Amino acid sequence: MSDEEDFRPGAQDEQANSTAAEPLGGLAAVSGGAAGAAVSGAEARGAEARAAESSADASAAGDADSGRSADAADSVADASPAGRGGAESEPATAGAAPTAPARPRSRLWVTVTASVVLAVGAVVGAGWGWQAFATERTAVAQQQVTAASKALSDVTDLRGMALDKARASVASMNGFIEHPRPDYLGEATAKSLADAQQKLKTTSADLTYRAFDPPRVSAASPDLMPWTVIADVQRKQQLTQREDATGRARAAELKSLTAAQKSFATSASAVYKELAAHGEGVLTADGSATYASKIELRHAIDDGKKDATSSQFGGSGLLQIITAIDGVNAAQTAGEAAKQDPAYPVRAQIEDYARSIAHGVTLDFEWHELVSGLGEGWYSGTTMYHDGDGGWATIDLNFELQEGWSYGDVDARALITHEVGHAQVVRPECKTLFDGPTFNRDDEMWATAWAIAMGFDTPGSGTSAYGRPSDEQIAVAGQCR
Repeated sequence: MSDEEDFRPGAQDEQANSTAAEPLGGLAAVSGGAAGAAVSGAEARGAEARAAESSADASAAGDADSGRSADAADSVADASPAGRGGAESEPATAGAAPTAPARPRSRLWVTVTASVVLAVGAVVGAGWGWQAFATERTAVAQQQVTAASKALSDVTDLRGMALDKARASVASMNGFIEHPRPDYLGEATAKSLADAQQKLKTTSADLTYRAFDPPRVSAASPDLMPWTVIADVQRKQQLTQREDATGRARAAELKSLTAAQKSFATSASAVYKELAAHGEGVLTADGSATYASKIELRHAIDDGKKDATSSQFGGSGLLQIITAIDGVNAAQTAGEAAKQDPAYPVRAQIEDYARSIAHGVTLDFEWHELVSGLGEGWYSGTTMYHDGDGGWATIDLNFELQEGWSYGDVDARALITHEVGHAQVVRPECKTLFDGPTFNRDDEMWATAWAIAMGFDTPGSGTSAYGRPSDEQIAVAGQCR
């Protein structure tokens, strides 16, 4: 009975059923149980083989469908006769135990692999995104600091030039401001210029020259590490802000200088216009003034037409107009006074003769008791000619010629003709002859030959002082008659 006590409840039910069918069922049951156990062990081994194959198939498929593994386990359980008795199922359960951990380990490997791939992909993607972002932000910061540096460089240069111009303008006008105002310049016009000069002086006085050296910054960050990029961008942004602020300050100074300079230029132009207008009137009205005095005024006015507000013209140019106007006025006064001299009628005849043979060359005349150190008993004269301003000359004659002219001395007329001959070289057609090989710019031989060619083959033509020119020279000079 001890064997019967080892049976599980399921086994007792089977024995009872067998006893009811067969009188010797107890033993048979035992024997049958043993046989059944043997059969179950073989089936269990078969189930293990099938489970191993199923597990291998599941692994080869990458555990794509975990449900098949569960089905395989169910098939193993169904193949075992353990359902007919607890004792018969124990060998199959013991044999299948080693294969159970293989299924969850395969799924774990697949899950970890997928997670790693996703994580790596995320990291690589994030790296590419950061690289693009960092490069773009660094480039933008570099563009901003470059633009700010260029703007600051430009405004610094303009400010420096404006400061130079302001100080030069102020300095150039000092002499004019200090000069007594002439009657022909309006008081309000003169005061406006003085005020504008003072304003420009005040605006530029406290300013100093500023140099600008562009900051040395790399175009890109040294590397793309987040902290490096952030520091590089912040530094460039700080430089941009600093240079923008400096640029605005210098732009404001430039604006003040420009406004003051404009006011100064407007006032200086107004003064120039008044002086020039008066000067033009003087040139037209003063008929007794010398050509030389009018040339000075003409030049002074014309110089201001180019740029009356420039420092090169400035106060000195305005003063030159005043000086030239005064010079013409003085020459006019002197010319009118000369007409009151008792000798003027004779002098006028001589001057008219000289102009009549000058072929349009403008002539000024001066009269002195001594010319070249020669006076009473000598006829003496000199000529200073000028190629520019249309060609003109100044002839200086001594008083003795007045006497000779009065009683018709041919040598007096010959000497006057000789002096007019000097002036002819300013005519283009005569200059070529004078410069050529026949005369080679010999002034005295030219003037003597020209006087002889004019019909004055006498000592007064110059032969007594310089010798007689060759016949060739007389012929060539005669081409300038």
